[in-house]
Amino acid sequence: MASARYRELERRLNKLRSRFLPPKFSPTGDYSDRQLDHARGYRLLVHAEIEAFLEERAQQIANMNVKNFQADRRPRHLLMSLLSFHLVQGQLNAEDFKELFGRSAIYSDEALNAAQTAYNRALAQNHGIKEHNVLQILLPLGVECKKIDSGWLSTLDTFGTKRGEVAHKSIKAHQLINPEDEYKTTQILLKGLKDIDDELNKIR
Repeated sequence: MASARYRELERRLNKLRSRFLPPKFSPTGDYSDRQLDHARGYRLLVHAEIEAFLEERAQQIANMNVKNFQADRRPRHLLMSLLSFHLVQGQLNAEDFKELFGRSAIYSDEALNAAQTAYNRALAQNHGIKEHNVLQILLPLGVECKKIDSGWLSTLDTFGTKRGEVAHKSIKAHQLINPEDEYKTTQILLKGLKDIDDELNKIR
């Protein structure tokens, strides 16, 4: 079952489609300059919505699991992943990490709070939805690479590059844009995000 945040994303992308793209796509790819500019705007806004979805959904999952642990003290796979992320960031030394994951598998509140803060900071500093951005968001939650479709990830990476082209280059340097292609790409990305949403729903 899709999360409420995913359904919100789906509704928002539908609104963007109706507001920025032609009601009917041209079979010959013939569009006015205004329609092409609207397609560029659509690309930018879709990118922003996907980025916000990934960041907010990840933060929700991480914070909820830390809160639940503090209430019931039950070890969780996500907590080990968060602490591993914190270790990799160089903010938790290896000896402390071994201590935390010894036979007792007890996590200290201090270490968990520090790891949670570091992860939330990383989310706040994230800018983009390219492959490395997505992996930095998902892997600390314990989502396995094999659970992330490589073809979808490649499409997302290309979309992120194209968004950068629109956002940071003059119109003269833009490649041709087709509103129908933008819509089709968004649908592919949305389907992949549903799979990611499903994986995040499994984290407890």
